[in-house]
Amino acid sequence: MNTRFYKAAKYLKFIPINLLSKLTCQSVILPFYHTVSDSESIHIKHLYETKSISKFEKELDFLLKDFQAIDFIEYSKCILEGTPLKNRFLLTFDDGLKEFYTIIAPILKRKGIPAMNFLNSGFVDNKDLFYRYKVSVLIEKLQTSTFSVSTQHAIKKWFLEQGITLDDNYKGLLKITYQQKETLESLAQIISFDFKDYLNEEEPYLTSKQINELIEQGFNFGAHSIDHPPYHTIHLEEQIRQTKESIHTISSDFNLNCNTFSFPFTDFNVSKTFFNEIKSNVELTFGCAGLKNDSVNFNKQRIPFEFDGFNGEEILRGEYLYYIFKSLLNKNTIHRN
Repeated sequence: MNTRFYKAAKYLKFIPINLLSKLTCQSVILPFYHTVSDSESIHIKHLYETKSISKFEKELDFLLKDFQAIDFIEYSKCILEGTPLKNRFLLTFDDGLKEFYTIIAPILKRKGIPAMNFLNSGFVDNKDLFYRYKVSVLIEKLQTSTFSVSTQHAIKKWFLEQGITLDDNYKGLLKITYQQKETLESLAQIISFDFKDYLNEEEPYLTSKQINELIEQGFNFGAHSIDHPPYHTIHLEEQIRQTKESIHTISSDFNLNCNTFSFPFTDFNVSKTFFNEIKSNVELTFGCAGLKNDSVNFNKQRIPFEFDGFNGEEILRGEYLYYIFKSLLNKNTIHRN
């Protein structure tokens, strides 16, 4: 549904953003990204389009026209104390990818924009690779490599065992679930590919040294689970473990009072019981459902600014239009069971 409003937003640029924020009473926005680069990383290539540097800078300039960037510490304090905020944006990034250090942070420092980065504790220092990133790498290798007849037969057998239809571009791999992630190692072995070598050569994630430097520069960090599971597919006990352990690890490893968490993928169908269980461990949590309210007062919804075919301005305008539409149906709040 959102994309219809993103498309409509292309033709409604004459409506001022400040008017939309006043109409919706939503003058504090939370845009978020994963990475920014002019080069293509194969661990992302088959999942989503990477935002270019020029597009990223243009979107930041667009935001700065109507909103003032706010530091996470100030934002958190205002939210917890109930201090009203107006015309602010909090910029956040998920997954702790290396481009935050090499590309994004220098841009943000030049523009005077603070940011929050959410880390997967199991991936820092390139200890492991997110299973969806493994899928993207494997798709690329299958598409670009030449295999012997015996290896081709082994590949086909592997796909059949997973119940995946083998098509020409191997997109069926995108159906692999978090629960099936260990099977990716067996496919990698079949095609003689080593994820550890990839991690050592590409270093897709931030290192501890880089994170400490970024902390010294004033950037903030929170937790994003251990290894990025879709929370709606794992049991409550595992949701709690992933949350508490990642928060504890990030806090202890970087000497932080880490008390904030962003959900991997989405907080869709996360129960009220979960929030009750973790509320003593966090001050704020973040979903990514767009411009919406949440019945859990410490869970805030962010706006994904990476959506193929749309820029940040179209996404934000579309979210405002969608919010207005949903308000007519009284469906602007996520209610937890």
